[in-house]
Amino acid sequence: MSYLQEAKDLVTNLGHRMAPSPYDIAWLARVRSPTSGQPLWPDLSEWLLEHQHPDGSWGSEIEYYHDRIICTLSAAIALGQLGPCINSGDALTRAERYLWHHLHLLPRDPFELVGFELILPTMLNEARELGLDVPTHTCGYGEIQTQKLRMIPPEMLYSPYISTVLSLEFLGASGDPEKMQKALTTNGSLGNSPAATAYYMTVCPEMDLNALGYLESVRSHMDYIIPFYPFRTFELSWALNNLTMSGVPVAEFAPTSMWKELSAAIAPRGVGFDPSFRIPDGDTTSACCRILLNAGYAVDPLILAQFEDREKHIFRTYHYERNPSISTNIHALDALQMLPDYPNHHEVREQIILMLLERRMYKMYWVDKWHASPYYATAHALLALLQEGEYLAHACSLTVDWILHTQKADGSWGFFEKGTVEETAYAMLALLGYHRREAVDTEVLHRGAAYLAAAHQGADSTYTPLWIVKCLYAPYDIIRSAVLAALILYEDTFGRSV
Repeated sequence: MSYLQEAKDLVTNLGHRMAPSPYDIAWLARVRSPTSGQPLWPDLSEWLLEHQHPDGSWGSEIEYYHDRIICTLSAAIALGQLGPCINSGDALTRAERYLWHHLHLLPRDPFELVGFELILPTMLNEARELGLDVPTHTCGYGEIQTQKLRMIPPEMLYSPYISTVLSLEFLGASGDPEKMQKALTTNGSLGNSPAATAYYMTVCPEMDLNALGYLESVRSHMDYIIPFYPFRTFELSWALNNLTMSGVPVAEFAPTSMWKELSAAIAPRGVGFDPSFRIPDGDTTSACCRILLNAGYAVDPLILAQFEDREKHIFRTYHYERNPSISTNIHALDALQMLPDYPNHHEVREQIILMLLERRMYKMYWVDKWHASPYYATAHALLALLQEGEYLAHACSLTVDWILHTQKADGSWGFFEKGTVEETAYAMLALLGYHRREAVDTEVLHRGAAYLAAAHQGADSTYTPLWIVKCLYAPYDIIRSAVLAALILYEDTFGRSV
């Protein structure tokens, strides 16, 4: 089967598939029957014991400290609450040791996780109250939690229309179950988050059958728990957005019914990651606008305009956001390039470009709050800036040099311990896009394509979690679409198969 046909099949058969989330698995392990007091899903504690890393932590295979710390805390609390009913003593001792040896390394990560500043102080307190031997300091996040809460009007704290709803477990023992019940979505979840919904179940005096039904649907979806579900609009939008980089007209990748689905999904308020999710975000809205415009559909510029910061003329992902996202602004720039009727069009594009150039690390690469690897933001930024003119192509020459010089011996790219399929796809898309303007070392491209083609076979089960939510996660089909886009573009560039 050709890569083009494989990409078309992928888009029409998206499956809400992700890597497991130890953080969320631990939260569901804490849910108990109100009658027996026993865990509703005892197999989840066994999963935790089987998936602890040798160093005592839980989390992604890459050591991203925010991910390892929050997953380890979550797992340790879940196992600690079960007490002597399981053989968890050694696991807890190793988890405590990991936390003491690594909590202070949090500043080494480029970005924190979603809700981390709210959740970490609460979970450390909860662990101490449980009798676990964990650090007494919060690495500064106690103060940041206070600052964050000052940004949010108290009456909005439980609102299903702001992003805090995804992380309400930060409330700990002070959470109000009645207010949380009112914030449940039509599918019975809090913000499509298994962890937040499980937390609600732990503080709810009676079994909420709607929330239970949601958690059961998450459990039956895959063999493990994933970090959010469902996410239809997110998955479809980002798979198609990746395929816009393949050089093939994006309209070819999806049937008309899917384009109509996306067109209907963009309400005047924007689009969220699923029709059941009530919070639109500037990143998914930008990507959705871009692919619809590419496919020949009309988009009202005012849909995107509501995410613009009216003072700085850059874009926000969510309201009450502490740090603007690089990738959200990259994707807004992508959309703006096709929206000439956007209000103050020239000024906004100029401000985004200035922001991007100023935020580049050492004038070489970008990091972003939604993805742990710089190759993600860097590839997207480079390709967007190349569309803005030759002067920006020249300004990005150091970025191209950085990508060329960081290829590993096996042809892959990876910012952490090893190369990954996903990061290699982004590096290849960036270099191939640049190569069409100015030639780069073709041997680098041939080695990268050979690695990608070999690793692509059956690779969806081994994708490394690099995307950022409350933990690191891997959206398999979105990643696969980036890999296919790179392979299609390579074959089109060189006129040969890999």
